[in-house]
Amino acid sequence: QYSSTEVTLTPAMEGALRPYQLEGVKWMVNLARHGLGGILADDMGLGKTLETIAALHSLGEKEPVLIVSPKSLIYNWKSEFAKWDPKRPVTVIVGSKSERTAIVHGIPKSEGAVYIVSYDSFRNDEDLYKNIVFSSAILDEAQSIANVGAQKTRAVKTINAEHRFVLAGTPMQNSYMDLWSIMDFLLPGYLEGYKEFRMIYSSFGDQKEAEIEKLEREVAPFLLRRTKE
Repeated sequence: QYSSTEVTLTPAMEGALRPYQLEGVKWMVNLARHGLGGILADDMGLGKTLETIAALHSLGEKEPVLIVSPKSLIYNWKSEFAKWDPKRPVTVIVGSKSERTAIVHGIPKSEGAVYIVSYDSFRNDEDLYKNIVFSSAILDEAQSIANVGAQKTRAVKTINAEHRFVLAGTPMQNSYMDLWSIMDFLLPGYLEGYKEFRMIYSSFGDQKEAEIEKLEREVAPFLLRRTKE
């Protein structure tokens, strides 16, 4: 039961977080403290970024944090950290190959720092990260890894992190296979293997009620979704 989870917030966070957002923070913190992660799938505009920043602040871990997002959002993440957790060091991994390499090589020496990188940049520099252990890895706009065979999907699944979270306006757009790919990042091996899962859930509407109920039960502890309604 995560509603009783204790969290530590800045005054700005305490003043801004709505009750459902505080619930989301506690949900994330509770999972992380058990060495787990999840999919925060609130509708767009409900504050997933703030909830994530507040959860990371409350966890207060010393190992670095990695946030992977579409290129268009990397500086938005930086500005949101500046607004809600200004004391936390935040670095955007951009620039030439040599500049990016220098930043990544400095990551293990930075206690509690947050690093933000685009999916394409991480895919191109995947080998630079292989010996780094992050406390948390956050994937924003999780539809970016819906394609199981895409290079960037395979790349982010090599991230070494104690716990992983995914932010998604909806965890499924085209089929249940989108959800499988996301869960394969969060908890590899938790669901059926790719081929078996695809046979059962490859398209919407073809599943038996018992199969859908089974999938819902399996995913429920690791999925939090609230709609604007």
